Amino acid sequence: MLKNLAISSSNFSRYLGYPRKVPIWRLDFLLPRICYIFRDKDNSDIALEIENMKGSSVVPALSAEEAERRLRGLIPSADIHGEITRL
Repeated sequence: MLKNLAISSSNFSRYLGYPRKVPIWRLDFLLPRICYIFRDKDNSDIALEIENMKGSSVVPALSAEEAERRLRGLIPSADIHGEITRL
């Protein structure tokens, strides 16, 4: 059984420059025992770290709602846990 998984984002550094064009959001989530990750070019800028079915993500998006929608596009079965915070 997988204990720890880290997925880096591609082209994430373009969001960290000044001035930022897109806000960055942190979302914590819980995963069910069996889940699927749908990675493609539209969500390759999302970074994930998952340990013991608990995860956190860093998502570039214009709003918290869009950040949650983008994470659900990547992991549909994710259960958002806690607050969505802007970094």
